[in-house]
Amino acid sequence: MASRVAIARALVGPRRLVLADEPTGALDTETGEAVMRVLRARCDAGAAGLLVTHEARHAAWADRVLFLRDGLAVDTAGPVPGPETLLSGGSR
Repeated sequence: MASRVAIARALVGPRRLVLADEPTGALDTETGEAVMRVLRARCDAGAAGLLVTHEARHAAWADRVLFLRDGLAVDTAGPVPGPETLLSGGSR
């Protein structure tokens, strides 16, 4: 029950940034999927979202995925950086 209340409080009102660390970890599958739908809808409405998960099925909801191993980025999936990153010396 406490995790549901925390999720509800995090999503109430207009949010420009949603940070979610294993938001479905203590939830049953049906409720977890409902939470993921709400998070996705919030991002589709313009909010930026950062989701930390060990569940590949939840990562599949993301526009971009970053894989970490021992605190280091080991792989990414998602949009390919545009050519401007080559000109500006930007990092990936």
